[in-house]
Amino acid sequence: MIIAEIILFLCLALSTSFFVRQAVRYSKVNLGYKLLTIGMCLISLNALLDVFIIGPTVLFPQIELPYEIARVWDVAGYLPGIIGVLIGMFMFLPSVALLSQEVEDREQEKQSLQSQADDLQSAKMRAEDAEKFLFEALETISEAFIIFDKNDRVVAYNSRYRELFESVGAYLKPGVTFEELIRRQAKQLGIFEDEAALEEWIQRRLEEHNNPVGTKEQVFETGEIYRLSEVKTPSGGTVAIRTNITDLRTREKALRILNERLQEAQSVAHIGHWSYDVKNERHDWSDEVSRIMGYDPNTLEITTNAYLDRVHPDDMDRMRSLVRWAQQNDENYQIDYRMVRPNGEIVYVREIGRVQKDSSGQTEFFRGTIQDISAQHQTEMELMEAKVRAEEGTRAKSLFLANMSHELRTPLNAIIGFAEVITKEIFGPINNNKYKEYSDNILSSGQHLLSLINDILDFSRLEADKHDLEETDISLYEVVKWTELLLNSKAMEKKISLTHDIPQDLIMRGDERKIKQVLINLTNNAIKFTPDGGKVRLYAEMTGPEHYSLFVEDNGIGIDAKELETVLKPFVRTMNAVSSSVEGTGLGLPLSKSIVELHGGKLLLTSQVGKGTKVEIQFPRNRFQNFAKSA
Repeated sequence: MIIAEIILFLCLALSTSFFVRQAVRYSKVNLGYKLLTIGMCLISLNALLDVFIIGPTVLFPQIELPYEIARVWDVAGYLPGIIGVLIGMFMFLPSVALLSQEVEDREQEKQSLQSQADDLQSAKMRAEDAEKFLFEALETISEAFIIFDKNDRVVAYNSRYRELFESVGAYLKPGVTFEELIRRQAKQLGIFEDEAALEEWIQRRLEEHNNPVGTKEQVFETGEIYRLSEVKTPSGGTVAIRTNITDLRTREKALRILNERLQEAQSVAHIGHWSYDVKNERHDWSDEVSRIMGYDPNTLEITTNAYLDRVHPDDMDRMRSLVRWAQQNDENYQIDYRMVRPNGEIVYVREIGRVQKDSSGQTEFFRGTIQDISAQHQTEMELMEAKVRAEEGTRAKSLFLANMSHELRTPLNAIIGFAEVITKEIFGPINNNKYKEYSDNILSSGQHLLSLINDILDFSRLEADKHDLEETDISLYEVVKWTELLLNSKAMEKKISLTHDIPQDLIMRGDERKIKQVLINLTNNAIKFTPDGGKVRLYAEMTGPEHYSLFVEDNGIGIDAKELETVLKPFVRTMNAVSSSVEGTGLGLPLSKSIVELHGGKLLLTSQVGKGTKVEIQFPRNRFQNFAKSA
């Protein structure tokens, strides 16, 4: 029994000890908790007394109380403690709900604080990531970047800024003021004459930095040009960005020089460019166009009416009609017309334009040029007048030569006839050989002079447009044979081989007399300019789908390449012909060329000095009835 009471005491003692330790936690229900604790203490004390002196079984029997007193004590001793416990419980239990609510609130508060701590940590990490990303972004940009706080201290910058201001790189770090940086920079540059100039520059730069307006350009020692942009932040800081615009300024300078050269070229050439915006009905043109129209480019307001007012009234409808046609047909155009300057002066202009359409096919712009061609027009008029006078003079000269040739041929024929009678001794022999020699010279000279007069007469007829062809069917074989027969004796005198290779059935439509004249002229020239023992060959062959050609080829002295063009002009002879004293007037080739062209053909020359000359008489294919092969 004593053991049970001891165990009860220990349980009560432990409970009492627990309630004492928890007194701070339940401070808000202090009175009820104290009564409960006091009651537990009293009950524990009675349980201790029961163990020692009161209980039915005591630990010290010698001091055990009488039975009646012990039974009264069992009731009276535990009653205060029980009453204290009951009152404490009555007062404590209503506060348990409040305590539970407080515990729950504290737990929620703890969770809220933990959530806030987590959010703060997350925000810190995001801020760190954003800061890292910001610095990485600053490093990737090509501009030099730096930012100052509201106290004008460095907050951040990129490596490009450090490279740009390498002279203060050792001092460039967060916390350094802008003024400290520019003072160190200015002193290290050493470009100021004295302290006053240095201080003036620093104060001016501080004023620009603290009150930024727009942008400014800075030229560095390397010659590079940077555009500085300084902007105030909402918090009062300053952001400075420097952009390298060296290439931009170089291109702008090149463009400016190019534009100046263009303006100069347009001024020299009296040509300007223009454009017309169809949708907005707006004209634009260069300064030279204004000058062409008689305006001052510096004061003129460019409008459509400013242009139309200068177009000559008699040319307006023609100009507008052509522009409408170009727009409808999507074609470029060119037109010459007159403009009337404000002072009444008339200028001739040439307008070249093109139509520019948008993606829907609608006309969007007209663009083009206007050129002052007044001088050209005047030159053309003078040339036209000179041409008319030259043509009239040529016709008068040709008419004179034709008349004179007729007048000369009549007595010349008599001289040739009498010389021939004397030479042949028709009325009796000439006993003096000298007279016979003289008569032979008179006959040959007269015949040569008659040949020259005939050439001049033929050429003058061609120049006077008297060139009717008497066309018949010609056997070129017979014509060539006749030419060979006529000139063979002359060739034999120089031991020149004169041969031909012409199809016998080659028939051509043309003027037989003139064709013979061409072949005689060309073959005679070949014999004259071929040394003794040379070769002259006439042949024919097809030279293309539309042409058939006759050739006169020799291995004579040839013609210099520089003289090939001029030798076809009237009265022009080659240097070889002059130096070798070969007879001639220089009309044979020009006359032959004109006759061939009358037949719709061409006379072509190829030659090499010392190797010979080849003359091609190229006729249209439709003049031939067939194309027989050479035998």
